[in-house]
Amino acid sequence: MSGETERKRAEAQAARERLIGTVNDLGTAVQDAKQRARERAVAAAPYVVAGVGLITVLSVMRRRR
Repeated sequence: MSGETERKRAEAQAARERLIGTVNDLGTAVQDAKQRARERAVAAAPYVVAGVGLITVLSVMRRRR
């Protein structure tokens, strides 16, 4: 093989490795975003439940008047 062919093969291999790294980085970013969303949902759950409970209590009290 000529030197030119070897150089192109090396460039192609380097490009493949960069692409794999980019895909892995994107996958990690997506997983991190999902984890943060889950953590926020879990942290917000008590407030949501309290809000629903408050609305329920107020609606029951209002009907009793």
